[in-house]
Parts: sequence; structure tokens; C-alpha cells
Amino acid sequence: MPAAGFILVELLFLASTHLFGGPPWTVIGVLAFLGLSFSGSRGSGLAILAPSLLWLVLARLTGNRELFFPYTIYLAAFVATELSAKRWWLGVAGAAGVIAAFMAIRTMQNAGTRVLLVELAIAAAILLAIFAAIHLSRRTAGRRFQIDAAIVAAASLLAYAGLAC
Repeated sequence: MPAAGFILVELLFLASTHLFGGPPWTVIGVLAFLGLSFSGSRGSGLAILAPSLLWLVLARLTGNRELFFPYTIYLAAFVATELSAKRWWLGVAGAAGVIAAFMAIRTMQNAGTRVLLVELAIAAAILLAIFAAIHLSRRTAGRRFQIDAAIVAAASLLAYAGLAC
């Protein structure tokens, strides 16, 4: 994808998150685009990144602000898969950065200590599952897109299930 097209899609994505979700959704989106930029896989990365907006659509339709958590986990998993293709520790650092930003946002939103600890525990468990899946999968060039998309989708569904805790 040409750079101009990539920048246009990025701007549309971030404008949508800001307009319909507000600054917290946008901050997490910016981190995902940073991960995508560092990975160098523009086209296929955008195809995996775009469905994360479904969490924003569902949050708006239902009024359920808790859907920010599966959105964040989706993007943390996305960053993990994108950056770990270069070096595994980059994937760890990137995903941890997304979760750290989420925790900072939740702290600024005055989330209680118990809620923060539960969210952090769920996020950490899901990150462990993400990196186990990355390590155990056979991410060849021909299958990487499908495997990464499955890992990202499964991670966000686990986060959604974790909301029941």
C-alpha cells in the first residue's frame, strides 16, 4: 500500500475512534499504528487492525463502556503479533506498552484498585496465551495472516469473556 493510502486509512481510523469513542480509544489506536509502522507490514496489518472498530461500534450501539477492554486487548494482541514477527521481545514490549497505557487511562478514569487488579490479571493471562500461541503456531509467510488474525480475534473474545469476572 502506498504511504499516502496508509496515512489516509490511519487518519480515518483515528478520527473514528476520537469521534465515537473519545481520547482513550484514540490513544490505544495510536499505539497500534505505531506497532504497525515499526513492523513494516502495512496492507496485511491494516486488514487485521480494521475489525477492532467493531468493539467501538458495539460500545456505541449498546452504551457498554466496558467494551473498551476487549478493544484494547485486540490491539495489544495485534501489536504483539506484528512486532514479534521481527523479534519476540519487541512483541512483548509493544503489547505491554498497550496494556500499560490502558491501565493509566483506567487510573485516570478513577477505576477502583480491585477493578484495576482484575483487569491487569486478565490482561496478563491473555498476553501469556497470545505469546504461547505465537510460539506454538507455525507462522510461515503464507499462513501468518490467518494465524495472526485468529490469535487477535481469540484474544479479544477472551477479554470480552473476562468482563464477566
